[in-house]
Amino acid sequence: MRKALAKEERDWVERTLRSMSLREKIGQTMQDHAGRLPFQGMNEGTIRAYLEKYPVGSFFIGGEVIQKAAGKAEEYREWVELLQKVSKYPLLFSGDLEFGAGSAVKSLTAFPPLLALAAADDEALAYEYGKYTAIEGRAAGFTWALAPGTDLLLNWMNPVITTRCLGDDAERALRLSSAVMRGMQDYGIAACAKHFPGDGVDYRDQHIITTINGLSEEEWFATYGRVSQQMIDQGVMSYMTGHIALPWLEANAQGNKPVPATVSARITTELLRNRMGFEGVVLSDALDMGGFLAWGDYETRIVDCFNCGTDVLLWPGVNYFEVMERAVASGKVTMERLDASVRRVLEMKAELGMQHLDAEGRDHSAAPLLNDKLHPELDREARELSTTLAGRCITLVRNRRNLLPLNPQTTRRVLVIMLNKVTEGRKYDRMELFVGHLKARGLQVDILDEFEPLNTLQKWEQSGIRWDAAFTPYFLPLHGMMNTARPVGEAAKAIWAMQHAETIHPIGISFATPYLLRDIPFLDTLVNAYSLHEDTVALTVKALFGEIPFQGGSPVQADPEGMNIIPRGLQHARY
Repeated sequence: MRKALAKEERDWVERTLRSMSLREKIGQTMQDHAGRLPFQGMNEGTIRAYLEKYPVGSFFIGGEVIQKAAGKAEEYREWVELLQKVSKYPLLFSGDLEFGAGSAVKSLTAFPPLLALAAADDEALAYEYGKYTAIEGRAAGFTWALAPGTDLLLNWMNPVITTRCLGDDAERALRLSSAVMRGMQDYGIAACAKHFPGDGVDYRDQHIITTINGLSEEEWFATYGRVSQQMIDQGVMSYMTGHIALPWLEANAQGNKPVPATVSARITTELLRNRMGFEGVVLSDALDMGGFLAWGDYETRIVDCFNCGTDVLLWPGVNYFEVMERAVASGKVTMERLDASVRRVLEMKAELGMQHLDAEGRDHSAAPLLNDKLHPELDREARELSTTLAGRCITLVRNRRNLLPLNPQTTRRVLVIMLNKVTEGRKYDRMELFVGHLKARGLQVDILDEFEPLNTLQKWEQSGIRWDAAFTPYFLPLHGMMNTARPVGEAAKAIWAMQHAETIHPIGISFATPYLLRDIPFLDTLVNAYSLHEDTVALTVKALFGEIPFQGGSPVQADPEGMNIIPRGLQHARY
């Protein structure tokens, strides 16, 4: 449970609330994307004028999780301090700190993703994961982590959460996600569990359409509900609702339209807040996503989003101010409802100590930075944690021919069949890390990355070439191809092509989806490594050659043999 605010903190909240104009209250209930604003090159006076016109309560900074980490920690901290200095009220700064602060800020420590943490299945490690995310994040100016993910990967075809979740078992997910959350909040950053009521059942992407969690009420409470209740009971400060429908609770809207949680009072208020007892800040998922845009025109969807129980709307744009002013004037939004959300936002700011910033906007509770990193001892601890997890997560899923570990004395020439050619013009150069580690061992590495004509591999064999081992590494970054995490296009041709071969027994290595055996069931050997995190790649190669053991346990049902492979999202679809 979260501790209650002290009297002086409660007094600050109420005093601040009473001092606000209508427009300033509205601003507390929206979050802007700082990277999309014209702040570069603006001076202090211009920024002050912007914030006076648009008095937002929080900003999103850093790289987005579906893209890449960006920027330097010291630059973010300087920027945050300037914005805090010129803002009338203290601001919150959020970011996609899903895999450590380095998943948002390039100069900080990037951890292997949550699915790797699930493969290690260690609560103490999970707590440290949250702890160092918070220490590094707060040092760079973040006060709000849009993490951890509490979704469950129940559908192997889900294209959104793949490695962004803690697997398919609710018990594991609730243990590890609550440990990550406690680590974050114990060290000064508000955690935000996401995406309520739960992603991972549908086979589609809510960036494109409203998706559906089609479990029954009993199934939902046994899975997603259990995880969510644990996070609430353990005191998570905020919860993100997704553009995800929950049919057992919310029937179709007019025209058979699914009702996403981001506009549903039944899901957000009746279920999350009233039935499950969540008292913190409800944040919507990004409001530029297709799963929200389909609900109606801008004004309708914005007002419905707020009225359903959302406290902070993520990226509604500055038109939000005028829409909400009209809604309050017309009675569509009541002052009582607005004040309730503003109070929750201010309470979270008080709990994080934002009222104690100095006159220059400086946060004296944040760890100092040195050359864009934490001071050496803390920096070393964070990076050692990253390396430890990288070694603990690598999972040997299938080894039917006992090809692994490879004998380094007899393995001299290897074939790498690239499965990473996904979209025209996109280069995933980090796959070169894997090839580079092989070459560094003195191996002769032949690379097959062209699959026209399909019998290229067969021709190589017919010419007399033989290999001591053949690898089929697969990597598709988050949203590298929208709406799928599977090997498609050229990668699918590679799967076709390798079956023309007569002399190789491919060793599959997935640095992405854990479900490669669904699309390549003929693989007799599969290693799941969950990401192209640099330490993970290096240690995976060591494991292939028997220099370290495979320590991970699969956090999902990775081997489909004997299973029904009909996607769960199709089994439960009700729209």
